[in-house]
Amino acid sequence: MPIRGIILITFFVGSLPFCFIRPFYGVALWAVIAFLNPQWYAWSAARTLPWALVVAIPTLAGFLAFCRGWTQRILTREVILLFLLWVWFTITSTLAGNNALFVDHLDDMWFRWNVVSKILLMAVVTVAVVDSFQRLRVLVIVMSCCFGFFVAKAFPFLIVTAGTYRVYGPPKSMIADNNDYGLALNMTLPLFFFLAQTEVKPWVRNMFWALFAMTIPSICFTYSRGALVGLVAVSGLMVLRSKQRLVFIPLLLIGAVLALLFAPDAWRERMDPTRPGALDASAMSRINAWTFCWRLASDYPIAGAGFGTFTPDLFLRYAPNPEDVHGPHSVYFGLLAEHGFVGLGLYLLLIGSTMWTASSIVKKANARGDHVAMCYANMFRISLVGFLASGTFLGRAYFDYVFSIIGCLVVLKQVCETQWREDDLAAEEEEHSSDPLAREAVMSEGGGAPLPAPLA
Repeated sequence: MPIRGIILITFFVGSLPFCFIRPFYGVALWAVIAFLNPQWYAWSAARTLPWALVVAIPTLAGFLAFCRGWTQRILTREVILLFLLWVWFTITSTLAGNNALFVDHLDDMWFRWNVVSKILLMAVVTVAVVDSFQRLRVLVIVMSCCFGFFVAKAFPFLIVTAGTYRVYGPPKSMIADNNDYGLALNMTLPLFFFLAQTEVKPWVRNMFWALFAMTIPSICFTYSRGALVGLVAVSGLMVLRSKQRLVFIPLLLIGAVLALLFAPDAWRERMDPTRPGALDASAMSRINAWTFCWRLASDYPIAGAGFGTFTPDLFLRYAPNPEDVHGPHSVYFGLLAEHGFVGLGLYLLLIGSTMWTASSIVKKANARGDHVAMCYANMFRISLVGFLASGTFLGRAYFDYVFSIIGCLVVLKQVCETQWREDDLAAEEEEHSSDPLAREAVMSEGGGAPLPAPLA
């Protein structure tokens, strides 16, 4: 076995006891496997082993054995909506399995249901295990550094080739395609931006600023128009929400000018919506797929056709061009076709609830002057905006990154409320102890010695 595989297996096998004893370590390691996909940098058995499952089993066992108070942590609006969404996915899969029209994708449907169920489960486990801001901070840094590795690895290639070739994610991962990779980078860009403002150590801040600067051209040179739409949305919101906008706006303008001046002709031509023949084969495929989704949902508006409904037989029945068989090319149309209007509604309700929670945290943090909490809440909600904007043209509704961000936002709300409640109690006690009338009242009621004066 090659040395890479030996190192990888040794590391992961050695980590399994820590996943059991310290479930948070298992959650962080699971994020590394999900987003970094280190197994694809090895060969032989190290590449084919189900690493996510291997890490998840001791993590879940340790979580059930050692974690306390987790039942209250998961009793939140977002976790309840996650559970309802999973129940609805199960119902739509069951109904589709009993429909003769959909039996051609029955095996693929239950395979996808199994994958999505694991993703939702680990999102709930994240909420249950991550019980402090320090743990949340570590998890966010781990997730951002996974994508930072890809950015730092590909950036020299972009410089040498002057952006002539498209940038892709790791093979056989959720972000292997250039469009999906651009979506993931749009979601990560706010993480780099706000971590660079909240980290204490200068070298860490500088690292995230460097990754932020390198990510923008990396998004552009995925050659994904959906990713470019997401970049515009994310950049605009970061300008509005950042106190450093006077520095950020000139940098953004310089980057845009450089992109226009030095980008290859192939990139400029692909991104120009006014060029002759702008509706190329890719755009027409999207229109064909969206029409297919709408027609299918019109016949099955409640539950759709279940996971994996984009098959040649169904395209023959519902698509304008039955030979152009593709995925949904849209988060929203994909959910509509696979889970009906109810599934789409539950999904959007979950996203909307999470965005509402983020806005609530920002308002409370702003009132208290809690800069770090405000940055984290903005970081997560702008990341979700990047997903929603790019997701208009990309069919990645079940992206584990999205559910991880949702889980992190739920954790942020809980740790902030706990900390703010403790701060309020401490302030009340300090005010009470420094009030002479209150001190005399306590002394007369208790009949004991007067309270000690507060420390200077």
